[in-house]
Amino acid sequence: MSWFGKILGGGVGFMIGGPIGALVGASLGHTLVDDKPGVRRAETGSMTGLEQRQAVFFTATFAMLGKIAKADGQVCEHEIRAVQEFMRQRLNLDAAARQFAIGLFNQAKENNTPFEDYARQFGQIFNHDPQLRMMFYEILFTVAMADGELHPAEDSLLRAAPVHLGLHGNVYETVKRQFVSDLSHHYAMLGLSNGADLAEVKKAYRKLASEYHPDKVISKGLPDDFVEFAESKFRDINEAYESISKAKK
Repeated sequence: MSWFGKILGGGVGFMIGGPIGALVGASLGHTLVDDKPGVRRAETGSMTGLEQRQAVFFTATFAMLGKIAKADGQVCEHEIRAVQEFMRQRLNLDAAARQFAIGLFNQAKENNTPFEDYARQFGQIFNHDPQLRMMFYEILFTVAMADGELHPAEDSLLRAAPVHLGLHGNVYETVKRQFVSDLSHHYAMLGLSNGADLAEVKKAYRKLASEYHPDKVISKGLPDDFVEFAESKFRDINEAYESISKAKK
């Protein structure tokens, strides 16, 4: 995560601006950087365009999770546990990265910047990468549903997010269907309506398998720490295709 080391080294080259850039600056004061075991040392030098995009993806994820957690007026214990589990099990963040992520989460849940502002800036920066915008939305949904329930305040923000992220169609319903346990889950994983014919299934599978290959999405700005999530998504796409194909035989 070279972008993170460069931010800790003074943020040279981080010229994104907007609410996401402001949040990075506010959160740095809460990130300890020293020679403690497990805490990375700061790096120097300007960030590349790819590193800036990775920084935006990481920052926006925890900012919007903070907003979702605080949506009903208070942060519940299950929401904190869900974010902590996401950091440990899905991202495997080291000590410094976890501390920075927690700082982003806490700053965002307490500041006055609307959820929509973070979503809108993210959508603009990743305007030409619909699969990364979709993956970002799926991450928000995954953590919100970690306790097996979508609470009303979370539901409201997740319904509103697609338009600000620049996602079209009935994305909310499609992603929500990914969390049911029947064949509908697999159709949703491929972005299809229930009962789509095999030709549609094959076409959707080939397109998504190409777009969501972990190496490809990382090269477009997915942070290295999120590679496990990308790999999980890629496995889900393959499983969906195999399950639907088997059911149609």
